[in-house]
Amino acid sequence: MINFNEIIKELLSGLSQRQKDIIEQRFGLNGRKRTLAAVGKKYGLTRERVRQIESAGLKSISEKLKKNSVASAAINEAINHLKKSGGVMKEGAFLNELRGLFKNNNITGEQVKFVFEVAGAPDHQIEDKNFRAFWYLDKDSRKAAFDFINKLEKFISDKKEDLITHKKFDELFSQAVKPHGIKDFVALNYVGISKKFSVSPFGDFGLAKWDEITPKTARAKAYLILKKHGAPLHFKEITKKINDLKINLKKRIIHQTIHNELIKDPRFVLVGRGMYGLSESGLKPGIAKDVISRILKIKGPLRKEEVVDLVKQERFLKDNTILLNLQNKKHFKRAADGRYHIK
Repeated sequence: MINFNEIIKELLSGLSQRQKDIIEQRFGLNGRKRTLAAVGKKYGLTRERVRQIESAGLKSISEKLKKNSVASAAINEAINHLKKSGGVMKEGAFLNELRGLFKNNNITGEQVKFVFEVAGAPDHQIEDKNFRAFWYLDKDSRKAAFDFINKLEKFISDKKEDLITHKKFDELFSQAVKPHGIKDFVALNYVGISKKFSVSPFGDFGLAKWDEITPKTARAKAYLILKKHGAPLHFKEITKKINDLKINLKKRIIHQTIHNELIKDPRFVLVGRGMYGLSESGLKPGIAKDVISRILKIKGPLRKEEVVDLVKQERFLKDNTILLNLQNKKHFKRAADGRYHIK
């Protein structure tokens, strides 16, 4: 087992107490990481003076690191592991890999950053609007990851239906990886650092900007629930599923909000009391009378039992409700043979 606490303790030994305190605070080794200004305020020093003390301390530690066989071996092992993984890995994933590699679950991200920064390798990139924080071997490794990310984004941009509806992730991902001559797990490491991609609450992979992957509005969340359910649902049940799955939630959604969104969007079709389905599944808007009229227009004259059966394929209505609408003489007429047609 590699004990990073012991390695760091050895590296810091020999420093003055102030140097040691400043470095521990700047790297968050004993708690929260502090800025130059915060450390300077504590010691009554300027930011520049704190930086000078930190720099001198790190130079001394760097010389000590070269002579520490245990630390050097650990760093080389970490670098080799990163190289085998494609040279790029998300910060959290790499930390977990190191914990397994060194058989030590107590290793912290702060300890790793400190040791690697003193060693000068591997390199670290902080999180920004496009990327999650990650470790990388060199500029070539980072460029290879960026190139793959950009090409994958372009490749799947028009394949939403294949990825989400037809579940062709494995097939499409292999097609995207093959021209690069890399292993799938390396490609996944590359994908892991990018914020362009994400996984939906239902486990679907795709572009983070797609509503089916990262639904931001109440309307988008309701659409995703109905699309995944594959059948109409009551608006209260839709709300419950959104809250249970915690779909991109800052706070719980109330069912009145969902009901209002369903009413306003033509993609949602009312099929019964509070029950909504998706128009893309073939459902048409309209009350019972409208549904009966459309069916008779398409099918021609029908017996009442046939009308009831066809309407109930589209709407959650009681038989009597359908029959009462069918008997409306302003709209429908019963022929001598008992069949109904549009008046």
